[in-house]
Amino acid sequence: MQVSRFRREGGFSLVELSVATAIYSMGLGSLSLMMLLAVQGTTEARFETTAAVQLSSLAEMILMTSDAAGHYAFSPASGVMACDLGNACSTEEMAVWQLETWRGRLAAELPGGSGLVCRDRTADDGNTDDPACDGEGGDVIKVFWQPQANHDDPDSPPSRQVLRLP
Repeated sequence: MQVSRFRREGGFSLVELSVATAIYSMGLGSLSLMMLLAVQGTTEARFETTAAVQLSSLAEMILMTSDAAGHYAFSPASGVMACDLGNACSTEEMAVWQLETWRGRLAAELPGGSGLVCRDRTADDGNTDDPACDGEGGDVIKVFWQPQANHDDPDSPPSRQVLRLP
C-alpha cells in the first residue's frame, strides 16, 4: 500500500508579494520626502546665515567710517566710483561705494536679496517693496529675500533680518 504524500511548497503568494512591495514603496516615498524637507531646511538656514553675515559686515563698515554713517541711509545713484585699489575717496563716496557693493552681494547671494539702512523705531516690520522705515528711533539695517520654498509665488511674504546699530 502506497501512501501518497503531498508536500506543501513554501513560498510567497502573489498577495503577500504585492503587500510587501506596497509597504516598501511607501517607506521609500517617505524617505525621499524627508530628504527633500532636509534640503529645503538646509537651504533656508544657509540664507539666514548669509543674511546675518551681510548684516554684520555692513555694521562693521558703518562703525569703521562713523563720520559717514548718515550717508549709508541714502540710496546712491548708479555709476558710483570704486573706492578700492587705492582710489582716493571722501568718506561720503566711501559710504556710497560700500553700500552699493554690499547690495550687490545681497542680490548675488540671496534670491531676491535687497537691503537698506534707515532710522526705524519699530524695526521688525516691512518688506522689500515697503521697508516701513518711520524715520524715528535708532539706525537699523534691514535685509530682505524671497524664501526658496515660496520663490515661485510673488505674493508670499519675504524673509527678513534686522540689525539695530549701536
